[in-house]
Amino acid sequence: MSARSQSLRDRLELRVIRLLTTGLALFDGLFNVDWGERLLKRQGDRWEAKLVRLQEEVDRLEVKRGRVQAQVEALALHAATIYLGGRSLVHNELRFDPADPHEEEILDATVNLLVKNRLAAIEDREAEPGHHIYYLEPDWVAIRARLAEAMDLAAPEAAELYRESVTFIEETFLGGGGDSSLRSE
Repeated sequence: MSARSQSLRDRLELRVIRLLTTGLALFDGLFNVDWGERLLKRQGDRWEAKLVRLQEEVDRLEVKRGRVQAQVEALALHAATIYLGGRSLVHNELRFDPADPHEEEILDATVNLLVKNRLAAIEDREAEPGHHIYYLEPDWVAIRARLAEAMDLAAPEAAELYRESVTFIEETFLGGGGDSSLRSE
């Protein structure tokens, strides 16, 4: 640990401990007592307890970060569901031409969110030499399941968003045969 990452109090404590250790080592050696050892043991125990508390806090923050990351991914999945579902209904297919910069941006985001997470398949077809068109086939059942999981873990406001997406998927792409317990009353 560098001196910059230590607080002033920690640096002072280390200097005092060094002085005490030296003094107590001489005193312990001259009078055959264990004061230095006991003092170092207590200080070590304090630091160990401090490290345990810090590790517990790091663990709590890691769990919280995981929840926030899951919610961010679920919100992105909700937005993708609404956008791609609407686009699919209007065009009867999800076709992307990367020659259009806007379409290329959407395609990249869709690949990162859905294809890499195995929530969609993508196929490319060569329209003309060197020019490919990409067709996306979302796995609506898997997307619905992922959103239902997020709905169970989310705060009420976010859960309502996910419920809307789940209902949209069920009614539009799964023939309305989904789990009716997820629908709003």
